[in-house]
Amino acid sequence: MHATLGIATVYRCIRRFMEEGILREIHLPDVGTRYEYVTPEHHHYFHCNLCGHLYALAGCAEMLESMLPAGFIMESHEIILRGRCNNCAKPRNITRKESGKK
Repeated sequence: MHATLGIATVYRCIRRFMEEGILREIHLPDVGTRYEYVTPEHHHYFHCNLCGHLYALAGCAEMLESMLPAGFIMESHEIILRGRCNNCAKPRNITRKESGKK
């Protein structure tokens, strides 16, 4: 007999981990919601448009607050860079349309 794990149980566990500060949601437009461990280090993301992999990027762009108009207060931010990862950027993965050839 094989034990099964219901999807409702998985989502209850995710919700509980979020309530306890173990996981957090990441909302990606056109991709959906993903979950990651909460870490003390702030980071951003690179999303590969071809394979769909999401990479965490170390560090933060310090100049963001200097870009705000006078009187604005930044409370949080998320940056998602999009493009092709190293593997997908190799020449064998570039289509004729993407390379500009007709």
